Amino acid sequence: MKLTLLGVYGPFPAAGGGCSSYLVEDGDTKILLDCGSGALSRLLKHIPLAALDAVVLSHMHADHAGEIDLVRYALEFGQGKAPIRVFSPEIGTLRRAVFEPVEIKDGMTARVGSLTLTFFAVHHAVPTAGVRIEDGAGHALFYTGDTSYFDGLVRAASGADVLLADACLKDASNEKALKNHMTGEQVIRLGRDAGCGRTLLTHRFGAEPTYPLPADAGNAAFAEEGAVYEI
Repeated sequence: MKLTLLGVYGPFPAAGGGCSSYLVEDGDTKILLDCGSGALSRLLKHIPLAALDAVVLSHMHADHAGEIDLVRYALEFGQGKAPIRVFSPEIGTLRRAVFEPVEIKDGMTARVGSLTLTFFAVHHAVPTAGVRIEDGAGHALFYTGDTSYFDGLVRAASGADVLLADACLKDASNEKALKNHMTGEQVIRLGRDAGCGRTLLTHRFGAEPTYPLPADAGNAAFAEEGAVYEI
């Protein structure tokens, strides 16, 4: 399984950057995980739209789903194969001829090509799902989507080879934001407690894209756009 980081910022990008979007591949199976600003043009640098098997939207905020209508336009103009499955906790706006919307439920499992997807409800301002993606060899990626920290995340991410996690906040000073997002320290603790092989801090705040990580960050690092990871 291969993970390519297309966009790593939120809720808006840094100059020249893109918002949350990631390409997950396993052989011929291709999944677009979130579809924030810049997602489509960056995706097309790696694969043609016709190769895409499914889209997973963790939630319908613009920095995670803002370009799904651009995908729709491209499909309507014959640029890919339609209908394409689009997984989302909210599917009202996805009822289009070129989409096959699938409403995500907590604990639901789905199969896309060679990959198995298991969805988990997380804590955010709107219905939001984290997802565990596993290949046939047992390798696992866990993506938190946007969420505050809660104990259930450790179980969901347990043993994942890669943890891709919302680290929008540099500290715990903003109590309102903490209800919807994690700090870098919380993400690092999550990766450690869940026994993840590598922890990538994503959904970086666009106005302040980096901040100091603690000395004991271990295998954790900021997600960098364009980076590719073999899982």
